[in-house]
Amino acid sequence: MGIKYNWIYPTYDESFIKEIESYNISKNVAKILNARSITDMSSVKKYFSDEYEEGYDPFLMHDMQKAVDRINEAIENEEKILVYGDYDADGITSTVLLVETLISLGANVSSYIPNRFEEGYGPNKEAFTKIIESGISLIITVDNGIAGVEEVDLANELGCDVIITDHHKIQDTIPNAYAIIHPEHPEGNYPFKKLAGVGVAFKLAHALLEIFPDFLLDLVAIGTIADMVSITDENRIFVKQGLELINEDPRIGLKMLLELSNIDTKVDEQTIGFYIGPKLNSIGRMDSAKLGLSFLMAEDAETARVLAEQIEKYNIERKQVTEDIVKDVIDQIENSSKKDNNVLMISGDYHEGVLGIVASNIVEKYQRPVFIMNNKEGILKGSARSIFDFNIYTAMNKISDLFLAFGGHTLAAGFSFDEINLDKIQEFLNCEYEKFKKNNELKSTKKIDIVTSLEEISYQFLNSLEILKPFGMDFEKPTVLLENAMVLNKSYFGSDNQYLRLTIADEVGNLECITFKDSVAFEKVEKNDIIDLLCTIDKNNFNGRTKLQAHIIDIDIKEFLFEDLRFINYDISQIDNKAIKISKKIDNRDINYYLYKDIEKLEENIEDIYLLDIPNSKEYIEKLVNLKPKKIYLICEEKQVLSDVYLIDKDRLIKLFNIILSIPNKQINITQQLDKLLTTLKTNVDSLKIMIQIFRELNLITFENNTIKLNENYKKVDLKQSASFVRMESIFEVEKLLLKENITNINKAFDKN
Repeated sequence: MGIKYNWIYPTYDESFIKEIESYNISKNVAKILNARSITDMSSVKKYFSDEYEEGYDPFLMHDMQKAVDRINEAIENEEKILVYGDYDADGITSTVLLVETLISLGANVSSYIPNRFEEGYGPNKEAFTKIIESGISLIITVDNGIAGVEEVDLANELGCDVIITDHHKIQDTIPNAYAIIHPEHPEGNYPFKKLAGVGVAFKLAHALLEIFPDFLLDLVAIGTIADMVSITDENRIFVKQGLELINEDPRIGLKMLLELSNIDTKVDEQTIGFYIGPKLNSIGRMDSAKLGLSFLMAEDAETARVLAEQIEKYNIERKQVTEDIVKDVIDQIENSSKKDNNVLMISGDYHEGVLGIVASNIVEKYQRPVFIMNNKEGILKGSARSIFDFNIYTAMNKISDLFLAFGGHTLAAGFSFDEINLDKIQEFLNCEYEKFKKNNELKSTKKIDIVTSLEEISYQFLNSLEILKPFGMDFEKPTVLLENAMVLNKSYFGSDNQYLRLTIADEVGNLECITFKDSVAFEKVEKNDIIDLLCTIDKNNFNGRTKLQAHIIDIDIKEFLFEDLRFINYDISQIDNKAIKISKKIDNRDINYYLYKDIEKLEENIEDIYLLDIPNSKEYIEKLVNLKPKKIYLICEEKQVLSDVYLIDKDRLIKLFNIILSIPNKQINITQQLDKLLTTLKTNVDSLKIMIQIFRELNLITFENNTIKLNENYKKVDLKQSASFVRMESIFEVEKLLLKENITNINKAFDKN
């Protein structure tokens, strides 16, 4: 149970893991696959096989043949074709992919991406009218169109065919388009439903070209990762090959953008997800996304560099605008009664292009649904983000009459409404979320792939996971739970000290851990805390140096049963009179003093127990743990303990026996040989007496008149058959644990979980 999530621990089929390992796959990888519900070898082989490298037959997609025939007809008749795209990274890459495909087929093709601020998302009647009046007779939408019912009807009236390629949620009413290519079409039976918009466009390109166009997979990789769709099945195949293409032969624009971003390492899904994707998205957020088309289709280095520099400029601007709005939103929340609302609804004179990013930031900070809105002449337009599976789209749909427009899914939505409806919407959403809170735990779950310790974290461990790449939605980076680590240091970094850095350690080493979000959630973590850390492991490359680094997902601050008051000369007079005090000997008996032998008299659920010395057996501690006290305080001091007084162990016993055995008459007079024996055995008189008693209990010797005599019929024996040996062993065991081990290991030893 972490601060942010409920953790789901993995269960493994050990026999299946061994079977996977037999295919030269590391145990860690085998565990991850098994933890992620891969339970048969056919699934494992498919995951690592190149057999499916071309994906599924594109003609399995509904209307694919019809679309291909119409496009070929348009090319043959030299009709004007227009690719109608979208302003995000998925839409931009989709547009470029299909335009390049059609150009290669000799088509008379152009493109159009609506302006986010003036036209909004998807088809719009004004744009369609202008497009068709310019002589376009075939419009192909990419990454949009499935909601454009009225716009398609208009196009049909104006004599223009529309082919829709899209992956967004299909509404109750489907447009009357010439053809609809959609992996989830109700009349279709395509095997994989989770393609990005660029993935659907790629399937059309594959069908048109009649060959597998692997040279377009760089675009597919970028759009798929940036749109955060599932990186499984066909998408995994395309992204993997697309990343290989980017590393082997990148487009000149990408090459320039990577140089400007100071990225000189191998491009992977993180490079796309954290650098390339956001920068492409920033174009449409800040201005017209047409720049993105020119950038990806640039053919010379000079043009590409100019465009890449402009993209960098937009991205810097986007970051600053986002930061400014986030600060303003937080200021509004903290300095008004709005903070008391179940659903936060904040408006201002805000840049519409970044409102989704802002909403996500505010959700992270306040852990509740958020609406961030720009107020333009009394019309509130913006983005909503939700949390804990509270379906924001369903809630909005219940009061759809109060909105001018809205759309989205469970955790995200876009909308607009008249300012006069704000209070009604706020009140309704507050009530809806209140009902949700009563029936649901406000904590998401997070699955753990591997439970381990710092000792196991190494470059070898990290490199073994490379075979699983690419990571992304539905196949995220492996989550690693590092148990019982101590926080050596806690600090903050960033321009406003908004990011958290921890250094954690155990007996074998330490590890730096960071998070670029959620720092507020982990405020309670302090230096010297013992924590379980849920994280991903990565390499940090900085200034030519590489080191292992953990990215924090969640933290569980360990609430230990045992607290350490050892070796500090603790004043027992400070102990609360209501607390239970336990000892082997009681000098000042009162109602709350107990001998170890009397602990059966204690009842369950005691608040605090203080151990004033060491018991003679670990069993006494186990009995106390079973009483479920709130805390057990150790005040044991390392002096006058039995292991210091009685120097007895198996080696000394064997040595004594061999001394007796080496003497011709097999007997020793203790009075005569005492000093020599004590010196040889490195022990003392009390210890020697107990050693003799152990031998007598084992029937190895007789002892009369201070003389040890070996029994003639002695046999090999087990030392544990001696009650004295077992008693001493038990004492030494509990002393070693309670006096020599650190408090973390003591808690581990008695952990009932």
